[in-house]
Amino acid sequence: MPEGNPAKPLDGFRVLDFTQNVAGPLAGQVLADLGAEVIKVEAPGGEAARHITAVLPHRPPLATYFLPNNRGKKSVSVDLSTDTARRQILRLADTADVVLEGFRPGVMERMGLGPEDLRARNPKLIYARLSAFGSNGPHGTRPGVDLMIAAEAGMTTGMPTPDGKPQIIPFQLVDNASGHVLAQAVLAALLNRERHGVADTVRVAMYDVAVGLQANQLTMHLNRPSSDAPKRPEQTPAGARRKRVAFATQPSDAFRAADGYLLISAYVPKHWQRLCEIIGQPDLLDDERFIDQRARAINYAELTEELESALAAKTAAQWVELLHEGGLMACLAYTWKQVVTTPLFAENELALQVGSGDDAVTVIRTPARYSSFSAVLADPPPATGEHNETLLGES
Repeated sequence: MPEGNPAKPLDGFRVLDFTQNVAGPLAGQVLADLGAEVIKVEAPGGEAARHITAVLPHRPPLATYFLPNNRGKKSVSVDLSTDTARRQILRLADTADVVLEGFRPGVMERMGLGPEDLRARNPKLIYARLSAFGSNGPHGTRPGVDLMIAAEAGMTTGMPTPDGKPQIIPFQLVDNASGHVLAQAVLAALLNRERHGVADTVRVAMYDVAVGLQANQLTMHLNRPSSDAPKRPEQTPAGARRKRVAFATQPSDAFRAADGYLLISAYVPKHWQRLCEIIGQPDLLDDERFIDQRARAINYAELTEELESALAAKTAAQWVELLHEGGLMACLAYTWKQVVTTPLFAENELALQVGSGDDAVTVIRTPARYSSFSAVLADPPPATGEHNETLLGES
């Protein structure tokens, strides 16, 4: 490769991406950033995320679900209900290393594009299937989106509002985590193929990812004595809900200072000692209620009152500075608007300009960095069907 354009791990690999919305396209974006040629296979009107827009003053609608996850890809637009389109896609699949798909169970098979159909023509093909709930039984064949999967996996009740209403996570946590898991699985399958000659069918259920993100909490409940059934939310006094903790990792929470909240994590014994010294409360070290990590968890309501009483003496920012000077972990809870203006965000070069001129937009880059190459594609996403002529040719 010429200097300034170093080789990437997936140079020469071709991926057909039938997915839409967030999780599947994000997996494809990770592979594209690593050098793969990723070809989106879209319906004539374009995939769903193209039409989910944010409304910003003084600029056209911005497809914020689509733009970050489709940089530098190619697009073919076909009606897969027609024989002509299916023949075109079959020929394209003959040249592919990976297929990504996220349809409901059975859809690809009914179109003659299932793993057995494609591998009969291309035995080395990696076939990666993304589903909402796993398609392992009668409960797994339903459609699902991030919100529903998060709720069914228990994420929304782990942080209820004061009246017990499930708290909706305000961003696509399950979608984004699932995209990275799917990309990881595809990379493992490619390595397995290159080393052992095995062409895998990879399956990732977003529900499984959501459960896996909560492994610590769910492991506790898997091992809870049957007589120790958790109380229903309405049985717990409203004022006590925030203070109930399950792990001996306290203090590790948001605490109120004079002007707002800061986050502190100081549960390791030496950090707990240093915290008490910095906030001017050394007597807490000998208080039997807080004598060790388990005691601090059991008596967390009282611990919070003691800490917030001391923290009321200064602003949150002042405490963060003092705690940092003392070698402790503390921070402010930034809003999204604040995040993109912080020095840390700038230091890590997370903003990526895509396109140029009036069409330029700024998106978030994928997070992994490599010493030998840049895993960033700054080319804009394709127009729907932009590459039909070059990739599909004559029907």
